[in-house]
Amino acid sequence: MSHGRFAKLVELARLSDSDRRRDLLREVTDLFFETSNSRSERESALFDDVLQLVAAEMQEEVLAELSHTFADAADAPVGLMRDLANHSFEVAGPVLQRSKVLDEETLLKVVNYQSQQHIKAVAQRPDVNETLSDAIVRFGDDHALDALIRNDRAKITRAGMETAVDRARRNALLHEGVVKRSDLPLDLLNEMYFVVETRLRDQIMQRNAAVDPATLDAALTKARERMRQTTSDVSAEARKAMIYIESKKNSGELSARLLVSLYREAKQAHFLYGLAELTSVDHQTVAGMLERRDIEGLAMICRAANIERPLFVTLAVLVGGGDEAMARAEEFGRMYNNVPVEAAQRAVRFFKVRKSAGESRAA
Repeated sequence: MSHGRFAKLVELARLSDSDRRRDLLREVTDLFFETSNSRSERESALFDDVLQLVAAEMQEEVLAELSHTFADAADAPVGLMRDLANHSFEVAGPVLQRSKVLDEETLLKVVNYQSQQHIKAVAQRPDVNETLSDAIVRFGDDHALDALIRNDRAKITRAGMETAVDRARRNALLHEGVVKRSDLPLDLLNEMYFVVETRLRDQIMQRNAAVDPATLDAALTKARERMRQTTSDVSAEARKAMIYIESKKNSGELSARLLVSLYREAKQAHFLYGLAELTSVDHQTVAGMLERRDIEGLAMICRAANIERPLFVTLAVLVGGGDEAMARAEEFGRMYNNVPVEAAQRAVRFFKVRKSAGESRAA
């Protein structure tokens, strides 16, 4: 670097006039890019030291300009980038999303100590590794998690995927990103089936149909392991309902007709566990379905269990509630007919695993 150019760095560091300093900062920035292929390590370090020193006294609008200018530079000054990455989000955003000179340690500190906007920006980087993604899952809110899940280039651990699915079951914001995640394990994908809307359910069904039996069996094994660890204990009231339903099953009296009677008698726990037993679906999934009045989901599990169409329609009207549900009886019948039996049984296999795991915990 020539003596004249070096002098600009010295002048910039010494200037106190803010307007002149800003103009000189732009000149030095231009000089930085002009010398990209000819600077020595010492000269690059000098640029970094001076730019850091001057940036510390600049207004936010100037720092934001610097952030945009250097975000895509392969040889951007590392110290300056670290400083900008820990500034306000308006300044930090471009650097956090795009700068390749930020190391893992710097990014982890941002995720640990900065705002949710900062974390979301990190989640959108093209080079998110598993260590970083685990930190984002741990410290990020659902908006940050959604950005991570939608980032196809981000590497996410199995544990991170499980947490994403658990959180998605409680927040519709995450549904689309989770279901469309191409590397989401099949067992976790199917946990979303009775939570998401129809168009996303169709995508889950399509992926199920595309896998071979060995892949499906492997996914079911994973599901079984996860459910054994996560299935919660049941209450005393639930145990009574389970004992009643078990006795009806053993005597051959458990049927859709019995469920209709239980519902009309306002025996909600008995109805819930009866429907779970008759369809081989875990009671938590059934409870969520009933709470949401999810008639499409009810059609799926009833179709898979070969419950007759008229009895399904009756159940749907009861679960749907009110005169409006009665008026939709014909629609419910068509909904039942539109569910392919084989596809329904394939999807419900995962929920049979959930039910089996729950019974093991309760025993």
